Amino acid sequence: MPNLHKSCTCVRMMAIATLHPAAIARDQTMLPVVINDLAKSTVLPPEHYNLYPSLDDVRAFTAKRFAFDIETNMSTGEITMVGFSDKLYHAIVVPFRGEYRVEIKRIFAEAEELIGHNCIQFDLPVLRSAGRVTTTATKIWDTMLLHHLRFPDLGGDTKGGGGHDLEFVGTQLTNKPAWKHDKQSLGMEGYCARDVDVTLQVAEQLILMVRQAGLEDLYRQVQVPLAKICKLMQDTGFKVNPNRIGEVRGKLQLEAAVEEQLLPVELRTHTVTVMRRAPAPPGTLSEKTKKPVKFIKVPREEQVIPWRQNEAVAKYLYETLALPVQKHIKTEKTTTDKIALERLYRRTGNRALQAIMKLRKIDELLTTFCKEEASGTTAKLGTMHPRFNVHGTSSGRLSSSGPNLQNIPKPARVIYVPSHADWSVVQADFSGIENRLTAYLANDQVRLLKYATDPKFSEHKYACSVFFGIPYEDVVKDDNPGSPYHKSKRIVHGSNYLMGAQKISKLYDMDFKEVKQLLNAWRAAIPDTTKWQQRIVDEAKQQSWLVNPFGRRRWFWTTSWGPEAVSFIPQSTAADIIFRAMIGLMYERIDWPLEQAMAVSPVCRALPKPAQLLVQVHDSLVVECPTGLVPEVVEAMRAVMTQPWRQLGGLSIPVAVETGESWGELEPYYDNAR
Repeated sequence: MPNLHKSCTCVRMMAIATLHPAAIARDQTMLPVVINDLAKSTVLPPEHYNLYPSLDDVRAFTAKRFAFDIETNMSTGEITMVGFSDKLYHAIVVPFRGEYRVEIKRIFAEAEELIGHNCIQFDLPVLRSAGRVTTTATKIWDTMLLHHLRFPDLGGDTKGGGGHDLEFVGTQLTNKPAWKHDKQSLGMEGYCARDVDVTLQVAEQLILMVRQAGLEDLYRQVQVPLAKICKLMQDTGFKVNPNRIGEVRGKLQLEAAVEEQLLPVELRTHTVTVMRRAPAPPGTLSEKTKKPVKFIKVPREEQVIPWRQNEAVAKYLYETLALPVQKHIKTEKTTTDKIALERLYRRTGNRALQAIMKLRKIDELLTTFCKEEASGTTAKLGTMHPRFNVHGTSSGRLSSSGPNLQNIPKPARVIYVPSHADWSVVQADFSGIENRLTAYLANDQVRLLKYATDPKFSEHKYACSVFFGIPYEDVVKDDNPGSPYHKSKRIVHGSNYLMGAQKISKLYDMDFKEVKQLLNAWRAAIPDTTKWQQRIVDEAKQQSWLVNPFGRRRWFWTTSWGPEAVSFIPQSTAADIIFRAMIGLMYERIDWPLEQAMAVSPVCRALPKPAQLLVQVHDSLVVECPTGLVPEVVEAMRAVMTQPWRQLGGLSIPVAVETGESWGELEPYYDNAR
């Protein structure tokens, strides 16, 4: 670069921030973000903000279409202010008090079209419950849901560069620099103004993108009512019995004590004496200076649990036992994870390895769902209120958090009980929905015939009979890694996700030659499905996107698009069936018009009151209701969930129903009609 002299005319240059090429190489789903970054202008947008408006200023706000955002007190949850924006780069922030509050109610009452970020599950419910602010707006645009529909792969932890939170969406689609970290200098009013300003800016783009992709009907008819149902499930919650937590903890602790005895001494729990700093008694003097001291070192007994420490386990495996060092399947780094331990246990039969795996499972239960502070007769009977996230996955399926009830192990489900003593838990589970959908979409007549003749048909048992010549009716479910059933299950699972023999062999520590032989045999047994998988891969490769029978789309940016494409269609289709069933059952509870519900679920049957939908887990719905109401609840769930779907040529997916006194004590439900 040449030297600049005083007489030179200097041009100010601006750099556009984007992701490092190495980051894109690691996570190719972020490529659309780079494309959007490179399309940005170097000009920062203006900010026409009225942060401290007069009452007359607020009375002059008469827009029928606007973006809004609320700020709440972190301690009390009370609304402190509401931001409004009815035109780009403009915002007015109104304090939520006195006469201003009256005007805020007027503004929402007169609204015809609302725009907010995560407003369906947060802002609007908070306004309704805390501020008694209501709206009859016929259109609600939630930019979080819109962004998820158009960019489904950008979910996850925002600290890692992805997500559907407002700041990420704003920095992706606008020229607004990141602002969420700067509350102190902005002040809450300025912070709120930027939030609502950005919300309107991104909405103008996302609404157009969603329309161009043909996703507007899916947004309006499915995502919006689904978000309301998810909020209702969160508010309802699932009751927890602390006495049962204590019982489960006791059993787990006894089991852990038995497993610990199978460990070598160096991995067992033990106590050590350590010196820790503690407040000094009054008048304590330093031995050296003879001056008063504030703190002294005192001995304390502390517990050490080596089997929890990866370093200690690695030392035992790879140094003491001199076992082959295991590498993580993706990072290629030395690991002691579940796959590594399972692989080494199968090869050696060393019972200590199995003990470590069991102890890890027990420890996870004890430190998450069965925490000590939640157990005992002195603990209050509480209710878990997990969040269900419409924007949580790239396939469109719901995710759950705080806690994740979709991932709770079955032994811990016994702690979840109905909210009343004379109530029962009812669970309706779609039977093999993804495999059935794959068979239908592939027009695989062999598989379809088997499903048609036997509603309880198991593909894993069928594969086992194909591979090992065992009569189908004689195949026994066995989770032993070396059993024919378990091997067959692995092959079917790998085939569904387009895994090759080498990957299945590595992932499940199976003999490569055997895997290759079994995989070829399975592909030969389901030729129509194999051809369909290849068609899906070719279609995704040619156009870089796929659409499922219900209109949901996914774009493919990564080098693993083949397996992702094959799994997306059945997974997303199953999700859309479950969502429509939820709407068909819950439309009354969310005040959703019947005609709109029937547009996506032609068979609607309102869940009988006072039954409540508690959880959606993978392919099942969990409900609680008075025990005497169980037959009516089951009838409604079966009618809606097993209805024929026009988008699938009239295909109906059967459900298995279970009932019980808790979520962990379910038994098959039988009635006179079945």
